[in-house]
Amino acid sequence: MAATALKWTPTGATPSQRYDDVWFFNPAVGWAVNSSGHVQKTTNGGQTWDTKFKTPILPGTNRPVYLRCMAWPSEQVGCVGTLTTELRLYRTTDGGEQWNPVTLPAAAPKKVCGLYAVDQSVIYGSGTNDPSDGAAIIKSSDGGNSWTAIDVSAHASNLIDIFFQTRERGWVVGGFSDKAHPTYDDVKPVILFTEDGGTTWVDRLKDMRSQFVEGTWGWKIQFLNDQLGFVSLENMTQAFILKTEDGGKTWSKFSVPGNANIEGIGFLDSSNGWVGGWGDEDFASGKSSVTNDGGQSWQNADSIGKFINRFRFFGNPVNLGYAAGRTIYKYAPGVAIEGVAPVAVAAAARAETESTPSYDEQVPIRFQVPAGSQRATLHIWNRFGKEMRTLIDEKKPEAGSREIVWDRKDDRGQAVRHGVYIYRVTVDGNAKSGVFALR
Repeated sequence: MAATALKWTPTGATPSQRYDDVWFFNPAVGWAVNSSGHVQKTTNGGQTWDTKFKTPILPGTNRPVYLRCMAWPSEQVGCVGTLTTELRLYRTTDGGEQWNPVTLPAAAPKKVCGLYAVDQSVIYGSGTNDPSDGAAIIKSSDGGNSWTAIDVSAHASNLIDIFFQTRERGWVVGGFSDKAHPTYDDVKPVILFTEDGGTTWVDRLKDMRSQFVEGTWGWKIQFLNDQLGFVSLENMTQAFILKTEDGGKTWSKFSVPGNANIEGIGFLDSSNGWVGGWGDEDFASGKSSVTNDGGQSWQNADSIGKFINRFRFFGNPVNLGYAAGRTIYKYAPGVAIEGVAPVAVAAAARAETESTPSYDEQVPIRFQVPAGSQRATLHIWNRFGKEMRTLIDEKKPEAGSREIVWDRKDDRGQAVRHGVYIYRVTVDGNAKSGVFALR
């Protein structure tokens, strides 16, 4: 009998920028956030995307807002977390037509990197990804209208992704260092578990800590059922995942040869899955990898998509999926191919043609300013979403084709390291972003 092939293809979302998260209610209706500061919606399974919200330049600070994650307790109520300390959370109560800033308690994480809605009432959030900012968790019991903060600094230095199986039982991943002022180079991974709604936490990796080198931390977590779960571990020069088959009591570590600096992780079952992310220490290749034996061995899978930060799937067995990276990708049935397994077909999907511009010296950024524009700004972030430089903030900017050159320095005048950076040009509220690499 012919097997209906499932394969990865790009959706109609604008390519060549950064999509950090994607969320779908059903196969047709979904949402995404990107590096342009846009919240976008599709109602046709990703064929087309409408921008429903454009983040503003914050009054008083002249800072843009960088969107990172999202969760939807219902089709009417949604929350979007940001990496901008002055405004860390947005919320909608009308299905995404209007978005309003949410005030978080002082002890909340400075950046909201992960959100998870257990049901229409209970939502959890986690942050920040930067160890120098400290780690904390937020919780809402009224659908995101109000929040409390949970201090987990005794267990973690940074936190990224969060997942709850019930209102009481959940997980959060990140890293820990006992240094007073830790950096990314100092942390080792943690997988924190609670069964009382966040009042107490246990690190399920504590007894494994000696197996990890410093500069490694948990990035994304995925549970397929109560027993089977996966975590991607970020490390600049290596790639590892963790797997549990006993509900998180114990974890096994698997390396991902040929890849590094991974972020997104997505498994269909105990055997078949993918990882994606930045791909190397320079954040430039965006490699993806596939396994068909539960992580024991891996093959290149760049054909599925690049720079993937989030996978989400439907069905048991899985019959549809989406991923956020250089664009939004879709895993869906294709033509019937006799005798070919779905994962094998997916791994052989057509190659991406996207590339990341690279520069050895100064970086030219080109854009158009319409006549009569009132304000133009140009901001640079590193790949962690940390704002590095405001290159321009002009009132009544000069119209026409513009080219602004970045001298590879941050706002303090310090030269930045090699790697991937994200820029955003905003003219009167209309934003365009892109990704480039410094060699």
